[in-house]
Amino acid sequence: MRAIVYEGPGRLGVKDVAKPNVGPRDVLIRIRAAGICGSDLEMARGNRPDVMPPRIPGHEASGDIEEVGVNVTKFQVGDRVVAEPILSCGECRNCRAGRYNVCRDLKFVGVHIDGAFAQYLVMPEWRIYRIPGAFTYEEAAILEPTAVGVHVVGRAKVSPGDCVVILGAGPIALQIAQVAKAVGAGFVMMTDVIDHRLELAKSLVADLAINPKREDPLQRVKQVTDGEGADVVIEVVGSSSTILETIDLVRPGGRILVAGLSVESFVTEPPTFWMRQLLKEVTIETSRSYAANDWDVAIKLASRGDINCRALVTHRFGLDGVLRAYEIADKKSDNSMKVIFTPWEG
Repeated sequence: MRAIVYEGPGRLGVKDVAKPNVGPRDVLIRIRAAGICGSDLEMARGNRPDVMPPRIPGHEASGDIEEVGVNVTKFQVGDRVVAEPILSCGECRNCRAGRYNVCRDLKFVGVHIDGAFAQYLVMPEWRIYRIPGAFTYEEAAILEPTAVGVHVVGRAKVSPGDCVVILGAGPIALQIAQVAKAVGAGFVMMTDVIDHRLELAKSLVADLAINPKREDPLQRVKQVTDGEGADVVIEVVGSSSTILETIDLVRPGGRILVAGLSVESFVTEPPTFWMRQLLKEVTIETSRSYAANDWDVAIKLASRGDINCRALVTHRFGLDGVLRAYEIADKKSDNSMKVIFTPWEG
């Protein structure tokens, strides 16, 4: 089969590789759509020391089942499915509690094992879901960042009526915002330095979307909260500066959730940051991927129209367009949001 292979920093190319073997409880998925995530870009830059090349990236994927293992009972050839790209031990304390995203032996598809930027992907049957009937393959691939959004909103304990500020307006941030509204957030404000992302945010869900290069987020938050600050601030940029900014934006007694994948060292004023957290008695949480029930909720919300997945897909490439696809996704150029590979086209 053909696949995109990461062989080291700045080294991506298309190669012919062996088709994966199908175990007794596995299914072989013919990939129809696979999205580029920020973590894929960090890998390409060489910022993921947990990746051992050569590796096939990609974890936001959907397709058709082409083969099933002899012990598979829930799926059959021809089923349209989307993959939940986490493999866990199933036995450790966290797995037993449904928190398999922090399993002691976690393996993430496209990071620790070969992923979905290929014509085929093998997954165990307990980590795939049927695609909702009216969904395209591209929309189904967006269910992965939607499940991330469900997990973030749950970890942040967003409640009906909350004022929620989201720093960043990329694909995951937009899904977080949509989920927050779906669970009853009263006001959602988003920030980003890319205007077309702010426009999409406003068209989808944001009550207010501002560019911090032109407006002061803190002043706008004070305006809409009578000077109190936001109930919940969610950081999705992955920058030490925006992490520090959260403490200004949140109200005393509020909640901060850090979801951005950062490769920076958090060294700027950490004593000041933690002292201010103490004085405000702020709860700070982090979030990683998704856990038990998050995918079921994501599929339910998207199926009934509470979450728009289609609007995020802006660019499509065959595997041979890998370098251009990564360039557009990395530079966020050409009004891009989610860049999708279609391995059987192009």
